[in-house]
Amino acid sequence: MSSDDDETKSHYEHHEYTTHNIVSFAAVTETIHKPSSTSQSNSYDPFDLDVYDDSASMRSVSTYASTQQNLKRTMKSRHLAMISLGGVIGQGVFVSSGANLREAGPAGVLIAYSLIGFIVYWVAYSLGEMSAYIPVSGSFTIFCRRFVDESFGTVVGYNYWAMWSVIVASELVSIPIVISFWSQGKIEGWIFSLASLVIIFIVNMLGARSYGETEYWFSLIKILTILIFIVVGCLVSGGVIGDETYGFKNWSDPGAFTPQGVNGIINSLAFTAFSMQGMEIVGITAGEAGNPRKDVPRAIRNVFWRILIFYIGTIFVMGMVIRYDDARLLPTDDLNTGNFTISQSPFTIVFTEGKLGEVANVMNSIILITVLSCANSGLYVASRMLLALSREGIAWNKLVYISKRGVPVYALICTALVSLVACTTSQIADGSVFFVLTRMPGMGVMITWSGITIAHFRFRRALKAQQRSLDCLPMRAPLHPFGDFFDLLACVVIAVIAGYIYFPSQNAIGIVGTYLPLFACIVGFIVLKLWTGSKLIPLKDIDLDTGRSDYGMPPTPPPTEEEKANKGPLYYRVWKRLIHWFT
Repeated sequence: MSSDDDETKSHYEHHEYTTHNIVSFAAVTETIHKPSSTSQSNSYDPFDLDVYDDSASMRSVSTYASTQQNLKRTMKSRHLAMISLGGVIGQGVFVSSGANLREAGPAGVLIAYSLIGFIVYWVAYSLGEMSAYIPVSGSFTIFCRRFVDESFGTVVGYNYWAMWSVIVASELVSIPIVISFWSQGKIEGWIFSLASLVIIFIVNMLGARSYGETEYWFSLIKILTILIFIVVGCLVSGGVIGDETYGFKNWSDPGAFTPQGVNGIINSLAFTAFSMQGMEIVGITAGEAGNPRKDVPRAIRNVFWRILIFYIGTIFVMGMVIRYDDARLLPTDDLNTGNFTISQSPFTIVFTEGKLGEVANVMNSIILITVLSCANSGLYVASRMLLALSREGIAWNKLVYISKRGVPVYALICTALVSLVACTTSQIADGSVFFVLTRMPGMGVMITWSGITIAHFRFRRALKAQQRSLDCLPMRAPLHPFGDFFDLLACVVIAVIAGYIYFPSQNAIGIVGTYLPLFACIVGFIVLKLWTGSKLIPLKDIDLDTGRSDYGMPPTPPPTEEEKANKGPLYYRVWKRLIHWFT
């Protein structure tokens, strides 16, 4: 696998990346590849490069390349495949899912995860379609600025950067809680938080390949844990192991839904969205993928099955074995304050029901890996987003600096400092600060997904307005435009009702923590519109060419292991696919 990846990577680097045909997307103020006056006839082919005036493009590329070191395309296809999965498997699956089950019941939580799963599926495909076509780091911010409105893209970008900076901080705060299982409070918690930040900072400073390799193994551990959980849960439910046969007994007693009914489902939606956020990481990594036209679609196309197995499957098995009124489940109030123990994890409860012996140490280790993985991913994507904002001229210009390893050093340092400040503030203050930190990302991800959806809708309309064939796309999002309409409507509704649970009790901290990102984005958008005077970009003026992944494409590279695995008898293809998926 690695030899094919290296061969493909060197093949593309020689023909393509040395001429900067893919990465030129920022600091380019000229509109490139405009058709000449002779190309306005009915025979005009927008993909015939002979009818374009390339002089502006070449000047733009040259200027761009001379002002900065570029990101390195060192991310392998196996890294991208695992990141597309590992980015959405976080603490929410191993811990918070128990609070969701307690809030909504087995059927209610299954509905919540299925709804968010549909949103994630279409968002992932929409972003994958654009990222495979124009593979740039910080992708959807660039797309929002280029396809919709510059002020809109700026707000979406800063929202995403702030969201992940806050997530990194909240994960750093959680690390001492996890480690306290072993340390018993004998060591100050801030030491573990600081040490963890230093570790993930070093991993990111070593470059994209270091991050990709780390996340590959972290993700593999999480995947194996979930697969084991599903198998053990099914055996426990069927009475094969353990002392009791469950089946669907818990769906009738105490019931499929909690007494809260629909309110329980609504209350769990925000937590569910937070636990499933991260699928858009693939779009961020596209700017450092070795072969984005193949690697991005390959990672995205597995999204449906991964959501079905690792989220829906996990929740379904959990609901069969654990009653929603089980006293061992994590209460929502404790989830908000970060006050949890490993014994409250649904995974620990199911393994205990299966009489598998003492599993607390193992599960605590896995949750620690999960928290580190999430913080590691957060630092990576936030730094790349800040780099993209700087390249667009809407952040401090010093942040564009990239080291010889392809690391945006100043953007990484800036993000780490912001996360450190937020983490320190949370640990010094009372639990209300941590509560706000955990509530803000839920709204932030709704804003991000809405931005991606709107950008994709405008992207498709621009292709049609400019008479571009869909055959140019390396992959296509299914059910367009229905998927975009569904995503946008669902995100808006969830954003509006996200703080619903806090109004009856007049919980000001909960309301502020939930709606602060939305309020900040609305105010920021209005201020930017008034300040810059930006307008909605006409469809015919949208730039669909800068950074396109098919410009200067060399001949087709040698087939990969996955392509070779598609040939041969069925048993051989299945076996090769399993080997490829895990390696």
